[in-house]
Amino acid sequence: MARRAAGASIAVALTVLAACGGDSPINGPIGTGNQTIAVALAANTASVRQGETFTTNVNVTRGGEYAGIVDLTVEGLPAGVTASFIPSQLGATGTASVLTLATTDQAPLGAFAVLVKGSGIGVTEAKAALQVTVNPKAQVPVATVTIAPVLDTLEAYDVVPMPVVLRDSANRPLTGRTVRWSSSNPAVATIDSATGVLTGVDRGTVTITATSEGKIGTATRVVVIKYRSLSAGTMHACDLASGGIAWCWGLNGNEGRIGSATLGANAYSDVPVRVPGNLRFTRLSTYGRTTCALTAQGDAWCWGYNGWGALGAGSNAGMSITPLKVAGNLTFRDISAGGDHACGVTTTNQGYCWGNNDWRQLGTGNSTVAGTPVAIAGNLAFSTIAAGSSATCGVTVNGEAWCWGANSIGQAGDGGTINYGNVFVSQPQRVVGGLTFTKASAGMQYACALTPAGAAYCWGSNTLGKLGNGGAGDRSSPGIVTGGLTFASISAGANHACGVGTDGYAYCWGGNGNGELGHAGANTTTVPTRVTGNLKAADVAAAGIATGSGAHSCAISADRLTVYCWGRNDTGQLGIGSTTGATIVNATPSIVVSQKPLP
Repeated sequence: MARRAAGASIAVALTVLAACGGDSPINGPIGTGNQTIAVALAANTASVRQGETFTTNVNVTRGGEYAGIVDLTVEGLPAGVTASFIPSQLGATGTASVLTLATTDQAPLGAFAVLVKGSGIGVTEAKAALQVTVNPKAQVPVATVTIAPVLDTLEAYDVVPMPVVLRDSANRPLTGRTVRWSSSNPAVATIDSATGVLTGVDRGTVTITATSEGKIGTATRVVVIKYRSLSAGTMHACDLASGGIAWCWGLNGNEGRIGSATLGANAYSDVPVRVPGNLRFTRLSTYGRTTCALTAQGDAWCWGYNGWGALGAGSNAGMSITPLKVAGNLTFRDISAGGDHACGVTTTNQGYCWGNNDWRQLGTGNSTVAGTPVAIAGNLAFSTIAAGSSATCGVTVNGEAWCWGANSIGQAGDGGTINYGNVFVSQPQRVVGGLTFTKASAGMQYACALTPAGAAYCWGSNTLGKLGNGGAGDRSSPGIVTGGLTFASISAGANHACGVGTDGYAYCWGGNGNGELGHAGANTTTVPTRVTGNLKAADVAAAGIATGSGAHSCAISADRLTVYCWGRNDTGQLGIGSTTGATIVNATPSIVVSQKPLP
């Protein structure tokens, strides 16, 4: 009876389920059946710039009997990219949403594969692939190009970058844009078209143009040539112009002292000649028939007369118009050419000399001629050195003055008796007086030096009053140059001397037969006298000699833009493009040809 009752109950239940339309549990879970979700995108690829957004439509389709909520999300977005949906949740009847991708300015560039997903309760998650490409942010157009303020003037051979500022229409600065550069006159200044690096070439005015995205900016620059070093030799002179280029003018002779290929006893140039060899120098010194100069690396080069090995190159040639490198692999920071010898100070403060040594002017303790540098005796540490006609003086790093060589007229400054005979000092001897000096200059049989306070002292021969002490008579100890002046520099020449006062004016004293003191009048002036025209100078040079006449002077203007010379001009030593007789007085400073600013 119990078994028949249970069977009847089961039959009743099956009948009820069938009447209600329900599936049999054998055929699948209750409430699932064909319930599905599908997600579709209006665009399966997205391209968006940094800082911008991308929008696409999302369509959701329900399958079977599913009528529930659908949640929308995105998976796999890179840093700097975010997603949002409107709406992000679809109700039972919702089928559409809008997806927005937003990027920051720093979003990584490139392509990224992401998934747009739809999910609901009791259904399998739906996915749609979206390829997102992040591109560089859009550039705001350039509205203005301005070449930023820099110096109005540029020195020839200087290399400087030209600064430029780009701005948009809202006056905001822009970066990362391409700028192209051009010069209106490459003969005056060139500019790298890509980098904007400007290089001065020659005197003149040039307009620089910068162009970016069709917009242009311009700036005008004046290119100038400046003069850094000046020296006057025997009937010639030399200087260094911008870029370290050496120029000389005046008597070339058979020795090629100005670097000209035109040789002969009377060969000269009354305009500057560029010294051959394409070398660039920082310091230059000429005296008799030889000129020496230093490069920025401290190499010494000499040209002109090579008697007694005055060029220091170890060459047997009698002369060279092209600079020869001084032998010995020494690195110099100071150099001075004398009558037929030269000396230098190395970067380690050691003194070396080469050339003629008949008067013991090499300071080696003997009379041996040297065609290459030989060390000065005494192991002194020199700061500067000055070679004269037949003697040499140096100032040590602690300010002591030492001299050696010919001493017949007290030019060694030893305070001894002057006997006017063949007296030599074969190695450095300290100048008496206990004075401290900063620099010295050696002339023909005399020398001068400056104290740290700018007081000038001279000793040795006083021919034509070149000691500047207001009186006559030679002296073997330093005597102050009278007049109450202080000097920034001093130059001892043949029979006259010149200096630049700390007031900026050029002064000269001594012999004045050709107006070499810069004023007409007395043939001799024993005290410093200001050069005609109130010439303010950065440097001044009185001509020194080995043979011939040293009766001219030259100066560089205070702004270093102009070179002037005055005095004797029979071999073009004034460099003014013409000559005058050997006895003519040219007392007014004249501008050396091609060595002045353009109008």
